[in-house]
Amino acid sequence: ISFEAHNLTVPSVMWLGLLPSDLQRVPEESLIPLTQRDKSKLTSLLKRPYLACQPIWYKEIEIMQQSETKAEIQFLASIAPDFLSHVYLPNKLRYGGWI
Repeated sequence: ISFEAHNLTVPSVMWLGLLPSDLQRVPEESLIPLTQRDKSKLTSLLKRPYLACQPIWYKEIEIMQQSETKAEIQFLASIAPDFLSHVYLPNKLRYGGWI
């Protein structure tokens, strides 16, 4: 499949969903501590050359490193069963809450 790699590249990606900066508004009991593997991945990501062109992504990864927490998007269902599909994502799309 490596010979097809050039056909599988994505020219641009948008990060939609829970951003590390969003987690400041998440109840603490919904936060999950980062594992050592998570921390290693974040360190590795920060070393990738393409992040030099993505300062907002870089900042979000730094926020995640500093907070040492993450959250699963499924926690939004604990607010209301349709919160993700009827409130959270529509607002992200309407107000440009992606990077």
